[in-house]
Amino acid sequence: MTVPPRERATVAARPHALVVTDDRGLKEFLAEGLMYGGFWTSSVASALQTLEVFRLRSFDLVLVDAHLGGMGALELLRRLRGRSNRGAQAARTDVPILLVTDESAGADPMGAREAGADAILTAPIELEEIIPRLHQIVADWRATHPGRPMADAAAQAKPDI
Repeated sequence: MTVPPRERATVAARPHALVVTDDRGLKEFLAEGLMYGGFWTSSVASALQTLEVFRLRSFDLVLVDAHLGGMGALELLRRLRGRSNRGAQAARTDVPILLVTDESAGADPMGAREAGADAILTAPIELEEIIPRLHQIVADWRATHPGRPMADAAAQAKPDI
């Protein structure tokens, strides 16, 4: 299905957020809440899936669950930012990444920032409070990267393979 040019512009105007969590409840809460808050959303359930997704496309914002299983959230952040000590790798993204945590995760803010998190969201999360904050984070990032298209506009511009 081809999107008409006028609708394509509307689609590209919404930031696209990637939600990374293996917690079904958190995924549904964030994906649905962000959608109603003006974001397009995609979600993946593991760090490895996230790394693979970033081989194919980019996003305007990434939210990573601090309780992520497998390699874990901090190692995922390091790999996305090219800071992992597990082999030399280039950064996969420079878009804002937020670590989503709660009191029980015991997230170390300094360790999260060193791994590559731009901010930490601590539960309980109130969508009415975080949606404007997330839009501001994306706007601030875009202001420092004025030549970069929104993620969905960049994906639409890529030729079909």
